[in-house]
Formats: sequence, structure tokens, C-alpha cells
Amino acid sequence: MSAITQVLGKWAAAAVLAWTALTAAAADDVVTRSICVYDPVGASGPVMEQFKDYVIFAREHGVALDLRAYTSEDVVAADFKTGRCDAAGLTGIRMQQFVPFAGSLDMVGGLQTYDQLHTAIRVMASAKAAPLMRTDNYEIAGVVPGGKVYLFSREKRFLDSLQAAAGKKVAVIGYDKQARVVANVAGASPVSATIASFGPLFNNHSVDMAYAPAIAYKPLELYKGLGENGGVADFVLGMLSLQMVVHRDRFPADFAPASRRWAVDNAWDRVIARIRQSDEEIPDRYWVRIDGERETKYRSMLGEIRQRLWDEGWYDHRMQKLLKKVRCSTDPGVAECSQDSEGGAVR
Repeated sequence: MSAITQVLGKWAAAAVLAWTALTAAAADDVVTRSICVYDPVGASGPVMEQFKDYVIFAREHGVALDLRAYTSEDVVAADFKTGRCDAAGLTGIRMQQFVPFAGSLDMVGGLQTYDQLHTAIRVMASAKAAPLMRTDNYEIAGVVPGGKVYLFSREKRFLDSLQAAAGKKVAVIGYDKQARVVANVAGASPVSATIASFGPLFNNHSVDMAYAPAIAYKPLELYKGLGENGGVADFVLGMLSLQMVVHRDRFPADFAPASRRWAVDNAWDRVIARIRQSDEEIPDRYWVRIDGERETKYRSMLGEIRQRLWDEGWYDHRMQKLLKKVRCSTDPGVAECSQDSEGGAVR
């Protein structure tokens, strides 16, 4: 064997050993963490589908994710709270109990357009907002849109005015205090429900009304509850968000901030395209236009509700101020933008 061959052989062997050592070191730097995700369809559902690209991102940032699909949001929240899950994917309003600032994003009437929501989520992903995205050992690691929330009614005439809704039964998610307040202010009769039960309650006409984003229309077969005479108010009651929360001490220190930026920069376009498609899947015949005096009254009612919940401290005041700023930057002509309300902050 020539001297050159021997040298090359030794070099190759050294390179293999070096690569093996680097690979082993990289593997040692990766931690495995569980993320429990609420998806009403289960492991093959649309929410779990959105996590495929995210798994790659997480791996590049030192975390191998063990995805676990749940069909009960209650169980996800409970398992995360007790530490059985290192991270959890939940609807925004659920985050009230973990990170109130982020959980208040889904407040009633808080935002009206997807552009407004995009602005709010970008602010939440900024370095300046980082201290607000964590409470104790909980930290938000990403926020994506879930869609505009609409009021579904088995009779279009129930949407004619607030007076027409008086006395009607409306399905209200048990932990959603703001929805119960909306029902009470409108004079409706709230009927306690879960995310799993409100669809059947509406479809078999055990309740007259239910609120939901368009992404629920087909999976929950809400067209059965609408029937021939039903309607969907085109007034946006609020925005649903989907959020990921982690136990901070179980993840690398820079993971959550990087994850929030990834969500707003990489996930938004894909998710919002699916949501807009869902909005368009509700047939035109069901939509009930809420405009003019009716829209003014609806807006006023939601403003009063936000004021009440501000006074009770249920919403995070800093998020209320942010959302009013976003609303008024895009729609400065509405009455609230020239009013000093909610403790000098927002309505």
C-alpha cells in the first residue's frame, strides 16, 4: 500500500470518527418532549396536519416532538396543567388560565378582520411582547388563526334584532364566561355545552342558536341545524385563535420566542388560506346581512360587554388596549375610537 493510500485511509477513518462524534453530540443536544393537541377529528384531523412542518422546525431547535392527538379539549388542558404533557395546543380562550394576555386575544368583538388578527399576532411574536407571553412557568410558543366566530340560528328571523333573540336558547361553552355574558345581555337563555356537544345540541334544535367559526360548519354538520330556514349572521362576534403553550423549564430557553416567530412567519399563510376556504363553504342562502342600525347596536352591545369584563378584570387590560389600537388603526371612524372608555383604555 502506497504512502498516499495510507494517508488517505487514515484521513477517511478520522473523518468518519469525527462525523460520528458530531452526530452523537447533536443527538445528545436534542430533547424529546410531548405535545398534546386538541383536534376534534383526532390524529388524522386538520389541526394535527398543521404540525407536520412544525415538527421539523422543533427538531432544528433541539426538540423532538412526540405528538399526541386528543378529541377532548378538557382533557388536554387538564393533562397539561398536571404535567402529563410538556406542551399543549388549545383554543385561545382556554389560555386564560395559563397566560391571560394571550388568552384575551379571543375576546368578544375584539377584532373584525383577518388583517387585524395578523397584526395582533405579529405584535405578540415580537421581542417587546415577550414578557407578556409568559406567566410563571407557562409560556406561549405560537399563535395561529382559527377563524371568525359567527352566530348560527335555526331561524333567520331570530337574527333580525337583539329583541328577536330575547328568550331564545343559545349553546354556550361552559368555560367561556364572555359568551354567557353576551347571552345574558342579549336576553337569551344560555345552555351549557362543550365543544363536543354544542353541535348536536344545535342540530337537533335543543337550542335555537350557537356560535362557531366556519371551520366547524362541515365537520360538525351544522347545516343540519340550519335546515331550510336557518341563517348565519355575517357580523363577527370575535376571532378564534389556536395557541400552543409550554412548560418553560422543559424546553430550551430560546425555544418559545423562536417558535412564536416561526408561527407568524411560516404558518400564517397556509392556515389562513384554509380558514378563508371554510368561510366560503357556507352557502350564500344562509348568510344574513347585519348592517346599518343593526350593526351599530351589535357593536354597542359587544362594547358594553367588554367594558363589563374589563371592570371585572376577566380580560387582560394590556391585550384590550392592544386590540383597540389595532381596531382603530384600520377603522378610525367607529364611535369607540373617539371615546375614552374602559378605564381610559378600550371598549
